[in-house]
Amino acid sequence: MRTLFVLISIVLMPGLVQAITITLDADKFELFQTEQRAEFYGHVVANREEMVLKADFMTVWYKEISGKNELKSVKAKGNVFIDTPEHRGTSKMATYSADTEMLIMTGEARMVSDQGVLEGEQIEYNTKNKDTRVLKGAEDKQVHFIFEDAE
Repeated sequence: MRTLFVLISIVLMPGLVQAITITLDADKFELFQTEQRAEFYGHVVANREEMVLKADFMTVWYKEISGKNELKSVKAKGNVFIDTPEHRGTSKMATYSADTEMLIMTGEARMVSDQGVLEGEQIEYNTKNKDTRVLKGAEDKQVHFIFEDAE
């Protein structure tokens, strides 16, 4: 049996309030209300705007503001797959912080875009400005980047 859970995120900007819907599907779901944490197990798929995050297990932390739930962070483990319009990536684990808009992929991290392929032990990707950093190569290896020249 699949579980569907929807969180509404409120983004506050001067003079503007915008709701962003996040949907999560999973085989199992547990909510820890006092800890403002939800856990999703098995075939987890999270959709937020143009980003899709898939994993075997996912924990979502949120905070309540004016009676609405706002996303704080997400931690995904096991067979992590990330898909955005610009990038596709895989890793063993990934974390996402809504405050910093940073996605950190760890463990055999690999990111593919129209510009090339990037591999390393840890890849940091800023989902807002698209800056990307590889902080460490895979076990005793250098960072690996394949630049695909347009012909």
